[in-house]
Amino acid sequence: MRLLDILFYLLKNNSKTTIKELSERFKVSTKTIQRDLDKLSVLGIPIITYRGVNGGVDLDRNYIIAKYILTDSDYESLILALYISENISENIKKSFLIDKFTLVDSDRCSRILNNLKEKLIIDLYENKFSTENKICNEINKSLDNKFFVELEIEGSKVEVFPISYVLKKEGLCLYCCDEEYKLILIDKISKAVECKKRYYGTIISYIDNKKIAKFI
Repeated sequence: MRLLDILFYLLKNNSKTTIKELSERFKVSTKTIQRDLDKLSVLGIPIITYRGVNGGVDLDRNYIIAKYILTDSDYESLILALYISENISENIKKSFLIDKFTLVDSDRCSRILNNLKEKLIIDLYENKFSTENKICNEINKSLDNKFFVELEIEGSKVEVFPISYVLKKEGLCLYCCDEEYKLILIDKISKAVECKKRYYGTIISYIDNKKIAKFI
């Protein structure tokens, strides 16, 4: 995602920037930015590096992202997916992905988006779901480390092994197990704490187990 962000930043910027400025903007080291620029160059993006006191990094102003690699149908499907996603996910809304694609092909993306807004209203959830909050951050740690997590739900505490998130019509849920498989609404969880305890049993995926998992 950072590579795309850097590319769109360079496209949007009207003057050259420096590796240090990019480093500060994207909160990574200058070496990481240099590697990112090298990757973009390998992908065929014409990055220009100016050396010396007034040096910096810029994008060849004659460069235009190939707009017509995607057909009208491809663009409609892409914008539809992003439009729905931005209306249900706070994470995706904050990424401004539609705005970024509009930079690539303003007329086509704007036309498709305006048409969508007139014909399709997304009203699935009162609050957009997000996996970037204190509770989800702790659950994410347990998911990454394969540890149990202690959840506090309406004053009661339970230790479960987190398996995945599941988005249902009721909202974002945690699919997990202890003595049984459960689906727990994230909104019902008031606190989450990672436990240094592993699970060594067999895991059944939600897709194979959704008729049995207990909904909480």
